[in-house]
Formats: sequence, C-alpha cells, structure tokens
Amino acid sequence: MIDLHMHTTASDGTLAPAALVDRAHAAGIRTMSVTDHDTMAGVPEAAAAAAGCGIELLPGIEITAVADGRDVHMLGYFLDPAPARLDRFLADQQQDRVRRAREMGEKLAALAVPIPIERLIEKASAAGRAVARPVVARALVEAGHCATPQEAFDRWLADGGPAYVARRGASPAEVVRLVSEAGGLASLAHPGLLRRDDLIPGLVESGLGAIEAFHSDHDAAAEARYQRLADRHGLAVSGGSDFHGERHHRAKSFGRVGLPRARYQTLVERVRRAAAADPPAAAAEPA
Repeated sequence: MIDLHMHTTASDGTLAPAALVDRAHAAGIRTMSVTDHDTMAGVPEAAAAAAGCGIELLPGIEITAVADGRDVHMLGYFLDPAPARLDRFLADQQQDRVRRAREMGEKLAALAVPIPIERLIEKASAAGRAVARPVVARALVEAGHCATPQEAFDRWLADGGPAYVARRGASPAEVVRLVSEAGGLASLAHPGLLRRDDLIPGLVESGLGAIEAFHSDHDAAAEARYQRLADRHGLAVSGGSDFHGERHHRAKSFGRVGLPRARYQTLVERVRRAAAADPPAAAAEPA
C-alpha cells in the first residue's frame, strides 16, 4: 500500500510522527509521505521511524494557498526536510496561522464561547507546530462548549461561520513555483473537494506536476475524472488517505485508499526526469 497524504501532531493530526509510522506499518502501508500543513517539522522523526521498520518515506508537505478567498491545498513531494528556498515562506505561513487563530479566538470570546487561545498559540509555537482550525475545534470541546470537533465546525468554524477567519497567502500558482524552485513536485490536493477544475490549466503552466486523484473523499467517478485530467495535461497522479487520526472520519480509509504502484512509478520517474534536466535545483532522488 502507498499512502502519500497524512498528518501528524506537527500540524492538525493526533498521532506523533513515529506513532503515525507505526500505525501505517500496522495498516500494511509500505510507502508513505507525511504532509503536514505548512510545516515539515514532523519529517525527521517520521523518517527515522520509517527506516527502522522498512517503510519508504517521501518527505512531503501540504501548503495552503488562497484563490478568490478560498483555501487551495497544494501537496509538495521530494523536498529536502529543511528546504532552504521555502523556509522564509513557510515561516510567513505559520505567522498567518497565528494571526488567524488569534482572530478566531477573539470572535469566539465575543460569541460567549471563549477558549485559551494564547495558551494554544504558545504551546504550538514551543513545539514548532501549526495552529489550525482542528486545534481550535478540539479546544472548544475541551472547554465544554460542544461535544465533538465536528459540532465546533458546524456551529462556529466552518467557512462562513460566525467565528471563521479567512486565510491570507500566496496564490496556488505561486506555491507551485516555490515548490518547483525548491526541487520538489507540486500536486493539487483533493480537487474533488475543491471543485475548482478551472484552476488546473493555469497551474500546469506554472509547473504543476500532479493531481491527487485518489483520496478518501473521492468516489470512483472522481478518481476516474482526475486521472483523465492528469493524463490530458501530461501530469502524474498522487493519492492518499489524508489521515488525521483515529477519530477523524477518514480513519476508516487508512490502509485502504492509496496510490496504485504503476501511478507511483510514474510520479517518481517525473521527478527523476526533472532532476536530470535541471540538476542544481533537483531534490534527492527517492530511495
């Protein structure tokens, strides 16, 4: 099984990187990527754990771009765990997450459902982790304001909700270029959820390398659609469960949804060809 989309406690997952690797191994996954939101802080620990149990690990990340006021998630693969050309950009991304979390905290306080937002920010910063909406949702549960994180989203945090705060950030095309310049390959994450297929041609011009056709929230029709779109544009295909933890609704797909071996080989070959064409900007070849 190949799963190239999962999250750890470095962002909004509930398992530490080493624990995630153990869970992946138990689920039959033998090639994986940790793709935390706007950080690669969990990659070194995950890589060490993967080496110890025979799992091939691709360094990865999920970067949040913004288009027309909406989040657009771009996956980056085959990057150095400390990508020099991305460091400043990722630092800015983390600062915007802090700004956003603080403003959500202010809105929640005004709605009479306060959470200790400054304590959450300090704790996350000390651990080098991102402050994401699921973290805020879990804080609302812990404060007794709701029963589940999903209820927190439904009542306050979902897009357009009373405590929602929009992100600020780079365009998807800018993120694609940044990942490419850092020697990586960019893939458009879960396009079936995004529903902005009109963005794909422009992203291809900017250097998009793949589309995530296989995802826990894609049905068979969506898988087929995005494989066709990838083939039409000469792109590779990526795929993964988007696992966040045992209580997340995608947990049932862990070890079941992944990238077919043939598609994975195409993804790897695309990176190797790019490395051969542009050696100075290339990332290390996958094992």
